[in-house]
Amino acid sequence: MSEDDSEEKILGTTTVTQRWRISLIKAVREEFADDGLEVEEGDRLVYKLRDGQIVVEPA
Repeated sequence: MSEDDSEEKILGTTTVTQRWRISLIKAVREEFADDGLEVEEGDRLVYKLRDGQIVVEPA
């Protein structure tokens, strides 16, 4: 199955905040930074279910 044939389901979105989510968001932010994407407080993220994997991307 090619990447174009993969099924994708949006699970929801979140907003980067300074609350208890910050430890997870920090790890995600670091991964985004490695890819050249800067995620800051107030940015929206989307959670997707893709081929049995949960994927987090900028919205």
